[in-house]
Amino acid sequence: MPPESAPRTVDPWESQHLRRSAPDPRSYGRDGPRAGYYGATRRSLGRTAATYFFTLAALVIGGILIFLLFQVLNDNGDDPPPPPTPVEVAPEARIEAPSPGQRLAVDEELTVIVSVVSDEDIVRFELLVTGIIADEVFTSRVTGENTYAAVLTARFDAAGVYNLVVRASTASGTEIQSDPIQVVVTPPPSETPVPTTIALVVGLTELRTGPSNEYNQAGTLEPGQVVTVTGRTRDQQWLQLENRLWVRLSALDIDPQDLAGLPEVAPPRPPTPTPTPPPTPVDSGETNGEGEPDLPTTATPTPTSTAPLNAPDFLPTNAVLIDRGATLRVTITNTSTNPFSGAIVVRVEEVPDDPDEEVTPIELADNVTIEPNDTAALNFTMTPAVTEQITIRVTVDPDDAIAESSEDNNQVDFIVVPPPVGPALSLTASASAGVLTITIENAGDPLATNDARLVVSVPGETTTRTISPLSIGEGESVEIDGIALPQTGEVIRITLFIDGVNEGTASVPNPNVVDVPAETQPPDDEGPDEPDLGDGP
Repeated sequence: MPPESAPRTVDPWESQHLRRSAPDPRSYGRDGPRAGYYGATRRSLGRTAATYFFTLAALVIGGILIFLLFQVLNDNGDDPPPPPTPVEVAPEARIEAPSPGQRLAVDEELTVIVSVVSDEDIVRFELLVTGIIADEVFTSRVTGENTYAAVLTARFDAAGVYNLVVRASTASGTEIQSDPIQVVVTPPPSETPVPTTIALVVGLTELRTGPSNEYNQAGTLEPGQVVTVTGRTRDQQWLQLENRLWVRLSALDIDPQDLAGLPEVAPPRPPTPTPTPPPTPVDSGETNGEGEPDLPTTATPTPTSTAPLNAPDFLPTNAVLIDRGATLRVTITNTSTNPFSGAIVVRVEEVPDDPDEEVTPIELADNVTIEPNDTAALNFTMTPAVTEQITIRVTVDPDDAIAESSEDNNQVDFIVVPPPVGPALSLTASASAGVLTITIENAGDPLATNDARLVVSVPGETTTRTISPLSIGEGESVEIDGIALPQTGEVIRITLFIDGVNEGTASVPNPNVVDVPAETQPPDDEGPDEPDLGDGP
């Protein structure tokens, strides 16, 4: 036998990298009889690739989570959120009640509820009836955010169509004005006439604004006058006349049965008493025991003058700016039952915000004729023209040159504002030959409209004349005639409405009721043609 050869020495590198000539017993049973070394090697590489894949996926997922974490941290950083956009408040005034066109009776109290939206506090509310302030309040209720409300009242002593506007003033002086609405005041039903009776004045007596001596005197009655009595107090000691003034029962000769049939009338609110200042001590020239002047405890009373029986009573009732603020029109009312004709002085001065500020008053003297319960208008030239809201003080007869039945109502303060750009209309009226003649003057921009109405009213009767079209240039006037005179009412009131807005009023005595000379009355068989009247308000 050949000798056994010695085993060959195997290099370690060869054992790791060269293919073995015989199957590897370590992998035979696991990888199969033909797997050998390479089968084991391929299995190990597959497991390594899977490990790399899962590691890479974990890194990607971790990066995404870190990115999301940074986004959350950035969103919750110290940067403040953007400020909210401020909501702009548009100022607005709105009349909540009454509803437009509401009807009410003469002397019925009307409650007006207004709401105002403003980003400033509201310090004053004014209710304007046909352009005249009828009520004002200086407090308001806060009903919501930037919302204020107030309640005002008004009464109407004659039938007709009235224009209501509410004006609110903010703390800074800004005015917010509501859209106008109209209310209709109806006369008492014709089927239930108010009982009246005729009485004869038997002695000189005073007329009062209420049924007692606490009320202001408003004229006198002379013996022999005939008056119409419309009401009485509960104790029948005072009687109300048709002009709403009061007289004592003892001054009239009236049938007891007629007196019992008169309705009971509630008296008006008594006037607020004016506090009397304490008397000023007067130095008598003597001294007391301590060497000081001996002053009496009471002063010598100042004698008061007695007004004549035919004395008028002047009251400033309105003041408005026209002609783009260059003219101030002041209206004066004679509240007495006595007419006045002659020269009268009216003073106008601005009421400054600072009491120490000096102002220069304006005085206007004019010859006027004012019938009982009638008005007169005086125009003041404002130099320079008024361009912003001011408060003025109007004083009639400032030197007391005219004896009046009441001297304590001659001064009134008014708030006036320049008129807006546009027409500036005014009315004048005259009555003769059974018809009314009305003149419409325009001191502002030209006017052209198809909706113009003249409302002629007396207690218990209203007539409307529609003018379409109406065109008046600047500085021009238009005359409207052919309107029949009412058969009742001492004073006729004329109101001009343009596009539903009151643009002016005028009044004139009714010759059908007020006594006029016989020669000026039209013959019974000659009267004006029947005017073309509208359907009423």
